[in-house]
Amino acid sequence: MSRKATKVTKTSSETLKKEDVIQAVVIVDSFKGEFHPITDSIPLALIPVVNKPLLDYTLKCLSLSSVQEVFLFCCSHADLIKQHIKQNKWNDESSTMSVTVFVNETCRSLGDVMRDLDAKAIIRSDFILVSGNMIANLNLLPILQRHKEIQKTDKGAVMTMVYKEAGVGKKSRKLEHETILAVDSSSGRVLAHHKLKPRSESKLDIPLETYVDRPRVELRHNLQDTYVSICSAAVPPLFSDNFDFETRDDFVRGLLLNEEILASTIYWYMLNKSYYAAHVNNWQKYQAVSHDVIYRWIHPFVPDTPFSWEKEPYMFLRRNVYKQHSVTLGKGCILEEDTVVAEKTNIGEHTYISGSVIGENCSIGKNVIICNSYIWDNVVIGDGCNINNSVIAHKSELGENVILDIGNELKFNKGCIIGPDVLLPSDCKLEASIVVANHQLKKDVDRDEEYKFKKISDKAYILEITKSGDKSDEEDDGQQLHGFWLETSIIETDSESEDEISEGSVKSDRLSPVPEDTHLFFTEVVDSLTRGYEDKLHPDNLILEINSSRYAYNVSVREVNYFVNYVRNSEAQKDCLQALEDMATSVDILREGLIKLLHLLYEQEILTEDNIMEWYKHGDKSEMAINLRNQVAPFIRWLEEADEESDSE
Repeated sequence: MSRKATKVTKTSSETLKKEDVIQAVVIVDSFKGEFHPITDSIPLALIPVVNKPLLDYTLKCLSLSSVQEVFLFCCSHADLIKQHIKQNKWNDESSTMSVTVFVNETCRSLGDVMRDLDAKAIIRSDFILVSGNMIANLNLLPILQRHKEIQKTDKGAVMTMVYKEAGVGKKSRKLEHETILAVDSSSGRVLAHHKLKPRSESKLDIPLETYVDRPRVELRHNLQDTYVSICSAAVPPLFSDNFDFETRDDFVRGLLLNEEILASTIYWYMLNKSYYAAHVNNWQKYQAVSHDVIYRWIHPFVPDTPFSWEKEPYMFLRRNVYKQHSVTLGKGCILEEDTVVAEKTNIGEHTYISGSVIGENCSIGKNVIICNSYIWDNVVIGDGCNINNSVIAHKSELGENVILDIGNELKFNKGCIIGPDVLLPSDCKLEASIVVANHQLKKDVDRDEEYKFKKISDKAYILEITKSGDKSDEEDDGQQLHGFWLETSIIETDSESEDEISEGSVKSDRLSPVPEDTHLFFTEVVDSLTRGYEDKLHPDNLILEINSSRYAYNVSVREVNYFVNYVRNSEAQKDCLQALEDMATSVDILREGLIKLLHLLYEQEILTEDNIMEWYKHGDKSEMAINLRNQVAPFIRWLEEADEESDSE
């Protein structure tokens, strides 16, 4: 693929030297296999997030940052990557950014790619290093300029790593290695770099010489790695000279340990809170980032802002529902909230969809329920199916009355991953399963696993994964999670499972202490509400403040519902009732006035009768909760009598 002539606007790069060409290297492969077996037939970079391939998000971010040359390094599925670049006109003559695809099927790590990059001698100056599964709305030019400024005073500066602030222990970080940095406060130079792994020792040794002759050293443990780096032209040769450098962490560790020998230094950069950057490296992160796109946290990367004007635009409707014009909805079909439906999709009568993304040219039958799921392009779903917390990949077909992940409100559901071209027969029921279209799956050579298959039909096999040998705790990075909340049998833990913890937390949040970030969020919201009441602010402004605080502290929607009683749908009403129950069992004044409060919330149409009755009849069975229900029983009887009078009329 030839590179086209570039067109550079003066305003986009006026802070850089005119002779500089802004280059970026995109590593298309992740080398970890977190999305295997889906990636057996689809490259990770082309997995769709809210109906747009991950690679398009990455390239769009680079384009908006005035990058002029992009080098895509691809080790597998090269033909699909090249075809995508061509079809989406990323290398069109009208583009201001040229994209060149390099293929080397022997590369098995970032180190191999850097050594190949060094051999090709195509890097002329500082360059941006990112992965093809990045979603970010960053402006990379200021970070590049900062790196160049550092080099004026430190000729050995070879890399600036980009981080964003994030609360410790939050879901978005749970499956990733958490980073501890010791940095020189005055210069931003990294002095120590540690990645904590599951079941690792809690002690951390930092040499005393790290602090010697430095007036102030910061120890940062509130960071999330964006996997964005600004590199000097010396980085590829350093990988070539040190063949034990396989990952970026190896590179950083090696430079810090051999500082005097290699004469190279590393710096860090903290993103402004207004920017978003994420690395989609497991199914949990896929789900979280999809929600963030739908909730419009990654502007301008929102569903109704097209990457190409050749695509049909989305209509942005109430309750975060996005729908393209050519979508056909049957009579009685409900798109509840937080839902995206792409063009040429047909949805049958009385079908209910909530918190889900539906791809292009899908056919969904009658009386179907789809919740918190991701349906890719050209999928057929038969009548009466019930799909929860699942992914259904391209060109798969589900017969009638198929059930994926049947759970209940008090159970933390386990999702299913349905691979491309799978054909599930009618009346099939699955939970916590990975299903592929054939049993001739290519083994991932970089993962120490063995595959077994259970046949459902000629084009549907349940994949069972087992260890083929011993694996140390250090090597087990806890990311072998193939479903949204699915822990396979190869995961072992000495503590309670995530399932057990989560099941208890869904039932009642009083069973566990409030996380630090959630507590800070709650305190900030109380301050906002108090100030809003005193200043008589409009409720819409308060909602914006709450959402802003939620994003800053990385708090889930359910935590907002529970701790703030942010009631906007049926699920939020249930969280609100649970929160009222938990508080009333420990606060006398609320317990005594709960019946009046429930009546008020009912009269104001904040809580519906159905949800109140559901809470009353099927809630917590503890002695304290039963006593609480006895106190509000007169109000329940009043509701029932009102219903009887209405029916008699």
